[in-house]
Amino acid sequence: MDLYKNSEITVHELKKRLDLDKNIQILDVREDSERKHVAIKQSIHIKLSELEKRYLELKLDENVFVMCHTGVRSHAVVSWLKSKGYINAVNVLGGIDAWSALVDTSLRRY
Repeated sequence: MDLYKNSEITVHELKKRLDLDKNIQILDVREDSERKHVAIKQSIHIKLSELEKRYLELKLDENVFVMCHTGVRSHAVVSWLKSKGYINAVNVLGGIDAWSALVDTSLRRY
């Protein structure tokens, strides 16, 4: 799949990409307690507090779609990942809250 070149993506755009390619990297930086409420099955879970030690687990040459609860933490993570060479890091606007409200309404909102 072609790389997504923007630094932000809506949940609707992400859903379209996920429908075309189940193997895209969705990085969930929320805490364990937040993921107990709701999570996207295909997501990679690396808590924000563990990111500095574990970010090399991500594929450098592919998009990394970063998600948190509402998009604030993920925005900061995207900037940090870009500073580490992950130029294809992308913030998911609205985070899991927007995903639950607009894409998969069967998921619990918190």
